[in-house]
Amino acid sequence: MKWSRISFRKRMLIIMTLSGLIELLLLVAAGFVYIKYAQEDEMGHKALGVASFLAKSPYVIEMIEHGVTGESQQRYRNLTTLIGAAFIVIGDHEGIRLVHPLDERIGKPMKGGDNDRALVNGEAYISIAKGSLGYSVRGKSAVFNEQGEIIGVVSVGYLIDRLQDRIEPFLAYLIAMALLVVAANALVSSYASRKFQRAILGFEPEEIGRLYVELDVTLETLKEGIITIDDKGKLRSINKSACQILGLVKANCIDKPLSEILPDSDLQSVLQTARTDHDINLYLNKKRLIANRSPIIVEGKVVGAVSSFRLRDDLTELTEQLAKTKEYAEMLRSQTHEHRNKLNTISGMVQMGELEAVQYLIGQETAHYQALIEFLRETIKEPLIAGMLLGKTERARELGLSLVVEEGARLEPLPSRINPEDLVTILGNLIDNAFDATRDALTKEPLLAPHRRTIEVSISDFGNEVILEVIDQGCGLPDDMSAESLVRRGVSSKDSDTRGVGLYLINELAIRYHGELEMVNNKEHGARMTVYLPKEELR
Repeated sequence: MKWSRISFRKRMLIIMTLSGLIELLLLVAAGFVYIKYAQEDEMGHKALGVASFLAKSPYVIEMIEHGVTGESQQRYRNLTTLIGAAFIVIGDHEGIRLVHPLDERIGKPMKGGDNDRALVNGEAYISIAKGSLGYSVRGKSAVFNEQGEIIGVVSVGYLIDRLQDRIEPFLAYLIAMALLVVAANALVSSYASRKFQRAILGFEPEEIGRLYVELDVTLETLKEGIITIDDKGKLRSINKSACQILGLVKANCIDKPLSEILPDSDLQSVLQTARTDHDINLYLNKKRLIANRSPIIVEGKVVGAVSSFRLRDDLTELTEQLAKTKEYAEMLRSQTHEHRNKLNTISGMVQMGELEAVQYLIGQETAHYQALIEFLRETIKEPLIAGMLLGKTERARELGLSLVVEEGARLEPLPSRINPEDLVTILGNLIDNAFDATRDALTKEPLLAPHRRTIEVSISDFGNEVILEVIDQGCGLPDDMSAESLVRRGVSSKDSDTRGVGLYLINELAIRYHGELEMVNNKEHGARMTVYLPKEELR
């Protein structure tokens, strides 16, 4: 069976159990070796103590000098049993056995080759050697006579085989504990692997790896820039397009606070609001962007946010065409509606034979449009804005209102830092808001005075600022809402589900150009909305 076919939980169980078993076996082996050497050292010192004591005994000295009796042999054999040793051997100065547990080996040389330190150097020491009874831990001590001469050696030993018999119970205990720990480790591993797999939504490691590669390739092939942040506001991912659009280096951005990388970004606000935004205007790293933003929600909790965006300049040509087409279509629709009424009037007058009146009406209508077009052409040098004003004028007439551009209005070609589309957005939203406010006033007062149906538009760039101003005589700003709240996205004095975007966009554009939006009520009726945009970059 291939390893990849085994479930992640079983793999975790096998790996953690085997690793735990190997670690415990190593610990058992280390414990066994430690106990073995500790036992050997303990028995060696015990044997050395007995050997040193006997070597200094007058009885042993006398026995070596005058010979060993059968009674003496038995006494040392009894002492051997009493202390639990394997043997007590006493030899003369040549290493010939005088005392030994076995009679047939008395009178023969002591074995092991470890007597020189005692018989030559007169030392007392511990050694491990193989004697006639097998491998043993020995305590050896030289025997001195009254003149200080070495006359023999005493050797007390414990067989290593017998020491291992004493160690085996400890080894069995260690193995039993190791198996118990392995079983406990298997249970913990099973629980931990189950929790871990639940945290990764039940995916297998290979599936996660494949999904990651697919996602990475997908993100890198998108033209839209993609960035994601976690719940701490740190940048978790950014694709190639985002780096190119914003002029960033991916390696220098990952796992760093977004507020440090893009100080102008407010993507962190999505973490608190959990709101999804579509097609909003942003200005980041001196780039105009169109963006979508959405929270990342796991188990009902916001764990991050993602934003996709493109350069607004990439859509500039299409936007301009759409804006011009929309304004042109709106103007044609208004003119069609108005001209239908005029044609009906002309038709009736022709049938009545009022030809001079027909000629006068046609001339008046032609003069009106010609005068308006000439006025806008001479005063407004940006065609996009002039076309928008012409369309809004016709829209006002259709609504029974009057849009008047101030006679002293003037707008020269804009500096490169100011995008004409942004001015269309600002001025168009201001005029639309004025239409709404005036129509609300008409709802409350159907016989509204003619001068209150007029919306005045003023445009000027005489100084260091472009000033856009719209004045209406409608219902004015709401008393229960502050200016700060009116410019928030989604906040409106009307239906908040479909409104609350115009003033937000106007304010955002004003801030982007380091300008200002001013909103005040007129003394009697309506409101005055003014936007100041510096012509040059403020430093």
